[in-house]
Amino acid sequence: MFEKNASKGFKIRALIILILGFITMYCSGMFGTDIINVVQNPITEKLGCSTTSAVLGWTVGGYTVILLAFIFSTIIMKKGVHGFASLSFFVMGIGAILVSIGYSMNSLALITIGGFLLKNFLQALQLSIFQVIARWFEKSRGFVLGLMGAAFALDNSTSSTGLTFLYGNLGFNGMMIIVAVIMFLMGVLSFIFIRTTPEEFGLTVDGLPREKEVHTESPMEFQSKWNLKTLLSVKESWSILIGIGVFNLTLSAVISQFFNSLLHMNVSMNLCMTYMLIFGLLGIVISPVFGKLIDKMGAPKAGVVISFLYCISVAGFCFQIPLLAACSIAFFVGAPIIQPALTMHVFGGPEYPAVNRYLSIGSNLIGACGIPLMTVLYDTTGSYHIAYYLLLALNILVLILMSICKNTYVEGIKKENYHEKDELQSELGTL
Repeated sequence: MFEKNASKGFKIRALIILILGFITMYCSGMFGTDIINVVQNPITEKLGCSTTSAVLGWTVGGYTVILLAFIFSTIIMKKGVHGFASLSFFVMGIGAILVSIGYSMNSLALITIGGFLLKNFLQALQLSIFQVIARWFEKSRGFVLGLMGAAFALDNSTSSTGLTFLYGNLGFNGMMIIVAVIMFLMGVLSFIFIRTTPEEFGLTVDGLPREKEVHTESPMEFQSKWNLKTLLSVKESWSILIGIGVFNLTLSAVISQFFNSLLHMNVSMNLCMTYMLIFGLLGIVISPVFGKLIDKMGAPKAGVVISFLYCISVAGFCFQIPLLAACSIAFFVGAPIIQPALTMHVFGGPEYPAVNRYLSIGSNLIGACGIPLMTVLYDTTGSYHIAYYLLLALNILVLILMSICKNTYVEGIKKENYHEKDELQSELGTL
């Protein structure tokens, strides 16, 4: 995985970061979304509230995180990951405790606040991990992102079962205390072992020999070249913004209506569940494969391949081919890594938080339309046909956008020149 001449110190530090990153990505999905499957019914039964009220904190957090992601990225860009990731873990731990206390005191307000904190600060953790990957790895960045994607796939396959086990054996409060303990422990470990750049440990990216003459900037010294105006002036920004937005929209649309869609194809519920399990587990393998593809081909070309697989998967729903449609689970679970990979490839690892804080707003807004698109069209037409044909058209558009996302704006730019504004003007002048 690492460069051949990587030092032992780099390998040890990088391996610890990978392990903590994997656990973080697993937990972020587990405690931000999947936990709803377990806490929703106990809260409604004990407090006598609606299911909507029981998970209101998570629901509202799903929208506010679009704005907070911009704030989180700005903090990471200016202050780095060290300390901020730990704080995010601690806040999530406090959120879990508030849910527990609210449940004991029949306080829906405390449960809502706790769920809100859990949902929002998982985004801070994801952004932190992606920034660390962007600054630590170069040649193997895609594969490392693929490992983080595998954590999501493993989470989808196992987390609800694990939380149900904890609930069944320890009760609601016992389960939430375990969640809080895990968050606090991860906060301590991340503070000790995670830094934004390898230079903070006296190492260099991918463990390559240290070039003493090169000035290495801390996150606080780094000045981004990109703002909203300059980003919107290049086609690659639009390819990433729209492309990733449609990917997210398609994922949420298909996954949320997966069972119902297959049932309309006369597939039994047992077979639907079997498909979900098998192809969900396959996604654990697919994600690192996509990562290797990114390393070998570059993120834009890998984006073309992934777009094509999205089109094929959606076509399975359009033309009612159940097995082909079921493949979407494996492809979709493994595909989210293309978003950070594209941004890092086109704009560079150090620029990732500065660029992503703008582009993610647009892509998240597009992605949020996935479930409403399916439900509104189904209620209006009585079937999913029009919805899936629209999804297919959108993904064909993304295939075109990925094919024109070719330029990178980091070639020939040395790390020591990042602070030079005249370099910015010369680079932008060629756009």
